[in-house]
Amino acid sequence: MLHFAQAASIGVSYSHADTVQRAEQTARRLYHRVCTLGWLGQMWAALTRKPRHLLNLAEIEANYPAGNRYSAGIQAVPLCQIRGSQGRCQDFDLNFYPLHDHLKSRWLQVATAWRLGIALPPVELVQVDDIYYVRDGHHRISVARALGQMEIYAEVRVWQSCRAEPEKEK
Repeated sequence: MLHFAQAASIGVSYSHADTVQRAEQTARRLYHRVCTLGWLGQMWAALTRKPRHLLNLAEIEANYPAGNRYSAGIQAVPLCQIRGSQGRCQDFDLNFYPLHDHLKSRWLQVATAWRLGIALPPVELVQVDDIYYVRDGHHRISVARALGQMEIYAEVRVWQSCRAEPEKEK
């Protein structure tokens, strides 16, 4: 399959409809691949009894008193540091592979937009210590990871936790 730059250099032109169709086909193949990986990951987790679920921001909020909270603005965040969610812990696994069929339509829309080069808004994250939790943008993170990106732009809110420091030995 020729890429657009290669095609243009030899005089081949694609219509917008062809471009969209190719992006949709690529998105479908990618979705099936990540779903398979997610399913295999769940099976492996069941066999090894190791959890593969996202951390739950509600548990952090319930177990640790809230400290200072502030906006850190838009920044590039390493995808490997996004390990939790606010409210969608059952929809994606720890690698942000989609786990349910109801996620497919939106996932394909995001993947197709990404393949077409359409700018998507930054995701919204909450940072607690050095772990990030997703407030908005689960599908965008899933697609970015599936495409092999290392980081994603995010609007970050920092929650400083008031965790009790362990007492030092005297």
